[in-house]
Amino acid sequence: MPLPVRKSLHDAVLQASKADTWEKAAKEWNEVSLIFNGIGRSNCVCGNAIKYAYELFNGVTGQRLFPIGSDCVRHFHRLTLDQQLEEEEKLLRKVENLIRKAQKKENIKVNKSDFDERLLKWFWEKGVFKANRGNQFAPEKDYQLFLEVFQGGSWTKAEPKKKARMEEVLEKCIKPFLLGKSDDDQLYLVKLGKEKIDYEQHLRIQAEKERKKRDKIAKQYADNLILAMGPAERAYQDYFGFTETLTQEERKWEKILFGKNREERAVKAKQNQKELEKDQRIANQDPIERKQKQTWLLNSYFSGLPDEKARFSRLLLEYRKSGEVPFSDDYLSGHLIDFFYKMKAFEFEIAPEQVRDFLKECLQTEHLSSAQESWIRGILSNCLHPFLDRLLI
Repeated sequence: MPLPVRKSLHDAVLQASKADTWEKAAKEWNEVSLIFNGIGRSNCVCGNAIKYAYELFNGVTGQRLFPIGSDCVRHFHRLTLDQQLEEEEKLLRKVENLIRKAQKKENIKVNKSDFDERLLKWFWEKGVFKANRGNQFAPEKDYQLFLEVFQGGSWTKAEPKKKARMEEVLEKCIKPFLLGKSDDDQLYLVKLGKEKIDYEQHLRIQAEKERKKRDKIAKQYADNLILAMGPAERAYQDYFGFTETLTQEERKWEKILFGKNREERAVKAKQNQKELEKDQRIANQDPIERKQKQTWLLNSYFSGLPDEKARFSRLLLEYRKSGEVPFSDDYLSGHLIDFFYKMKAFEFEIAPEQVRDFLKECLQTEHLSSAQESWIRGILSNCLHPFLDRLLI
């Protein structure tokens, strides 16, 4: 005979459910997951003390119920919940093993005795992998690195650089989380944007100082004298993926494309959000009217330019085939770049007209530097890809 449901649990469930009886309300709850923050024991919604807490999700109301203990989850008598709970308890045993090792300061290794893909995914979902300078403020890189090494089957065979990075993540992210010493997620995210902008600003300022110093020294010596880059300039190039020294002309374009100061770079960082908002506005338009308008615009613009219309058709066909925009005379021209500019494809760049000039200038350049190639890829991806995606013709 099943144990009676405690009144506090009964009331909490009904309050978060659409149904007004326990039997009907229990059927609305269809998902259970483990909550863990390393803080230790807490109280279930029923009032009992629990060491590890779970949360339940109501598929009808969208409400979540937490913290709740495993015994209370079993009161729902749902086979799906019981099966999920069993999987979560397997995960819990992995977590408890890692906690014990972290508390005893034992070595934690990325192998099948300490980790599995389910545990790594759970760490990722709980925000354990933090954005920082080591992963260029992209925490998913650390998550993918752990998955890659785990699936490879051996921590010891990992490349030294990858192994060193994982050890750093273990010490700075995973172990503090297991010991309940991780920062508040929301506060961390608020700080992250400013830290990233400040870090980029610091690199730019220091690199520019070293460049000016080097240029001043170079004027005093022979033209063929090769001067070594300073540490800040090397860090700057590593961070942005450049492989060679920027020329004076490239430095000018770098400031135009990425911003001269913190305010301009903050504007640049909001570009993706603006693109999403624009996509949403366009999605609300009638597709037949959009297609008719696009056809009229293209026919009107290219009415006296048959070669340009053919080039644009090749570009659109290649993009839909490969997902890339080739930067060459076969697919792009000065006329086409002007067309994209007039169609406001560059509207979310800091200086749209200068971006247009940059592309036209690079299209006429025989040998592009790695910096120019990197900037071109960014412009094509951020500006032309969304524009071509919106075409219905």
